[in-house]
Amino acid sequence: MKEENLLILSTSLSEMFVLLRTKNDEIYKKILLGKKSGNYLASAIQEILIDSSLEINDIEMFAVDIGPGSFTGIRVAISTLQGLLVIKPEKEVYTFYSSDFLYLSALKNYKNLVGEKLAVLKRARENAAYVSIYKNLKRIFGPEMVFYIHFHRILKDCILINEEASYFKEKYKLENRLLNAEIDDESIIEVALRGEKVKVEEVIPLYLQKPIAVENYEKNHT
Repeated sequence: MKEENLLILSTSLSEMFVLLRTKNDEIYKKILLGKKSGNYLASAIQEILIDSSLEINDIEMFAVDIGPGSFTGIRVAISTLQGLLVIKPEKEVYTFYSSDFLYLSALKNYKNLVGEKLAVLKRARENAAYVSIYKNLKRIFGPEMVFYIHFHRILKDCILINEEASYFKEKYKLENRLLNAEIDDESIIEVALRGEKVKVEEVIPLYLQKPIAVENYEKNHT
């Protein structure tokens, strides 16, 4: 039995979700799909509370995914969490990266990959990806926005994971092996609880995109 109830919000992936782990080690999860699914985040939280017979005041721990991914979606999650805790501005919440639980989920699906270099790619732009690279249970690169002209160098010897990586593999003829892995709830919880604790009023999204002028300069001097 766990000592505290934990509520997790994640909206940086195409599959947004709310996850609740109770003191009794029960897990409740609501998945939201579609471009405007963030609009239903508050309703999903309410449904989970009803399903678990809990109230928001029964939740002792909170965690939120701050990226990398959809900046708008991430802001919705943070705003929703700040609204839930509006009377507790000093409350500390866990912040974490969704790429970390995608990596850990992949290891749960493919246990022989611990010593391999795995890269999580998410679409940042048509010609750029948010990239995180892992090996031996550690993040060794990123999250960072990487343009396609650097893919072959940065992704050398990496196995690609996450369904969004298939877009870049096909478009840029990447020779990297590609694996799809189901997201594992225990991996989400583990990563969330390893995250940095921040006062809820001070939570901000991970912002990796550079100003256009800087990007153009870097392209011209590559």
